[in-house]
Amino acid sequence: MTRLLERALAGLGQDAESRPGGPGALNHETQRLFAYHHATKHTYYSVRAGAHFLDWRNQPSPFRVYQGARTIKLERNPSFPAVGTFEAMAGLGEGGEGGEGGRGSKGGKGAGEGTQSAVRLDSVWLSRLLWYSMAISAWKQVPQTGIRYSLRVNPSSGNLHPTETHLALCGFDGLDDGLYHYRADTHALERRGRGDWVGELARALELDAAARLACPRLIVALTSIFWREAWKYRDRAYRYCCHDLGHAQMSILLAALALGHYGGVMAHFSDLRLARTLGLAQSDEAPMSFLVFSENSGDKAPPSAELESSTPNELSEEEVPYYLLLGMHRSTVLVRTKESEETSFGGFESFTSFTSSSPPTSASPTSPTAPDSPLGAVVRRRRSALDFDPQAEPMPRATLEQMLDLATRDWPADWRGNFVLGKKEEGEIKEVEGSTKKTWQGHDFIELYLYVHRVRGLEPGVYRWSARDRQLEQLHTGNVQRVAAYLSLEQPLAGHASFAISMIADLEAAARLFGNRGYRYVHFEAGAIGQRLYLGAEALGWNATGIGAFYDDDVHRYLGLLEETGAKLTESVYAAEQAAIVTLETQATTISGASPEVTISESHEEQARSTRTGAPGVTGAMPVERPSSGDASRDGRRLPRQVIYHFAVGRAVADPRLGAPEE
Repeated sequence: MTRLLERALAGLGQDAESRPGGPGALNHETQRLFAYHHATKHTYYSVRAGAHFLDWRNQPSPFRVYQGARTIKLERNPSFPAVGTFEAMAGLGEGGEGGEGGRGSKGGKGAGEGTQSAVRLDSVWLSRLLWYSMAISAWKQVPQTGIRYSLRVNPSSGNLHPTETHLALCGFDGLDDGLYHYRADTHALERRGRGDWVGELARALELDAAARLACPRLIVALTSIFWREAWKYRDRAYRYCCHDLGHAQMSILLAALALGHYGGVMAHFSDLRLARTLGLAQSDEAPMSFLVFSENSGDKAPPSAELESSTPNELSEEEVPYYLLLGMHRSTVLVRTKESEETSFGGFESFTSFTSSSPPTSASPTSPTAPDSPLGAVVRRRRSALDFDPQAEPMPRATLEQMLDLATRDWPADWRGNFVLGKKEEGEIKEVEGSTKKTWQGHDFIELYLYVHRVRGLEPGVYRWSARDRQLEQLHTGNVQRVAAYLSLEQPLAGHASFAISMIADLEAAARLFGNRGYRYVHFEAGAIGQRLYLGAEALGWNATGIGAFYDDDVHRYLGLLEETGAKLTESVYAAEQAAIVTLETQATTISGASPEVTISESHEEQARSTRTGAPGVTGAMPVERPSSGDASRDGRRLPRQVIYHFAVGRAVADPRLGAPEE
C-alpha cells in the first residue's frame, strides 16, 4: 500500500536538485507558507458552509503497533524525583550553565538527580521518563455509547495524538543498544532495531565530531502521523500536529531534566535522510524533531545499526488525502541540512544578525510567588478543561504573571540558537571542517495577547505580555468575555475562563530566517508555551485548555493587526464586540426550528449543537470580507503577524465521565 505521505514526497530529492535556485529553493518559496495558512483559516461563514461529518468507522487508531517486534514491558506507576514544576521550568531555561559543561554539553546539571554522570540509565529510568511525559493518564467513558477512550499526560488537539515516540538507546543497563518504539497503550517498548542507533542518528543529524565523541546516550525521535489529525480537522490539521509536537518536546525535556539529564531539540535536518534512517521512508510517519541527551558513555563500541523485521499496523481502512496539508509539509522538507545557508534567504547565518540587536529578554524573570508543586504529580493529574466556572473566585495577578513568566522563558532548541552539541570556545562553535559561526540568541517568534476576565488586581480588558520586560501592557479596558468566546470559534469556555490568550506569531520573520520550515518552528514554540501554561496552571491549583480553532482574521481585526480601514484599536475592539453580541445573544432566534446534531469539540467531547445560519437582518455586524490588495497590514493573505494558537486558564468544571487515573 503506497502511503499518501510517501506519494506527496516522491521525487522531492530529484526535483529539488533540478529546481532553479538549488535544493533549498522549495523551502524558500515562502508564498506557499502564507497561502496554506490563509487557505486553512476559519471564518464565521466557512464553519457554516463547509459541512464535515466524521466517519467513525474509518477513525484512525490512536495507537501504533509494530507487529512482530520484540516487546519489553516497562514498570508502571514508577516513582519520580521530588522536583518542583517551576524548578524544572526555570532549570530548562537556564540550561545548566554555570556547571562544568553548559548547554547541551557533557556534564550539565539538571534540576533533579544531580549531574548527568551520576544518573543510572536503565529501564526504570526510561519508564519514569515516558510515564511522566508521553503515557496514558486516565480513561473516559461516553455514557450514551459506553465507548472508552484514553487521555494522556501530553495534550493533543481533539485528543487524537498524531505524535509517535521512537528512542535510540546506548548503554542502558538491562536493555540492548538499539532503536525502540514506545507503545503508550501498554507502557512498553517495541524493539525495531539493534546496534549503534544513537551513532546512526547522530550521523544522519550531522552532529559534528565533538558531539559524536560526547556519545549521546539517548536520542528521542518524534514523528507525526498527519492522518490521525486530518481525519477530523482536514487540511488545518498540520497546524495542530505541530502544536502537539511542541507539547511533546517540552513534556519530555522537563521530565528528563527532573531525572538529571539536560537535552535539547534538533529540528533542522534532512527529512528524507532521517526518514530513510528510521525505516519510515514508506510509512505514514514523518520525522519532525529529535531530542538529544548527551553524556560520555566510555569506550564501548556498539555494533552497527540494523533494523529488525516488524510491520506497522494499519490505522484505518482508508486514508483520505488532504492535499493542502500534504503540500504544506512537502514545502517544509529539507533535502539537505545546509539548504538555508546555501540560499540568499535567512537561515542560521541570518539568525545571528537578526537577533543580536534585540535579545528576547532584558528584564530579570520574576521570582515564584507560590509554593512549588512536584512536577510528577502535576503532569499525571493534568487534564484539558472542557469548560470553566464563570463564578469562580478571581485569580490573583501574581499567579497570572508567574504562569506567563515561566511559560515564556528560553528553552533549548537548535532554531533558537541555544542548543549546540559541538565544542564552545570563546563564544564560537568550532565545526568539523574548521569553519566557525558566532553563537546567537534565541528569538521569540510568539507574542501573547490576553483577554483578562477575572484577575484580582487587573482591570478586565486586553493586555499584551512583554517577554522582554516580563510585564503586562494594558491595551483596552472593558468586559471582553463575549468577544473572547466569539473569537475562539464561539466556544463559551474562552469567556468563562479567568483569562484567555491569543498567541500571535511573526510568520514573516520565521519565513525570512528559515523559509517554510519556520512554519513548523513557530507552532513548536506555541505548543511549548502551551505545555508550560498547562503545567503552571495545574501546579498553582488552576486548570487550562488549548484551543486550536478560532476565527483567524477576526482575531487580527480585533487586535488591530489587520487594519482594513486604518481603525484604531478601540474601534476594532468595539466592532468585534458587536459581532460577538449579535452572534451569541441572538443565537436562540437564529437557530429556532433547527434540529440539533452531534459534533465533536476541540477537546474531543460529544456535544449537542444546532445548525446556525448566521444573524439575518443585522447590517455590518458580521465580519467583513478580506481585502484583495493593499499593503501587508491590510491584506490577510500576507499578514506578517498572525494568530496560531488560543489558550484559556481558569477553574475547570468537573467532568463526570472521567475515570480513575491510570496505574
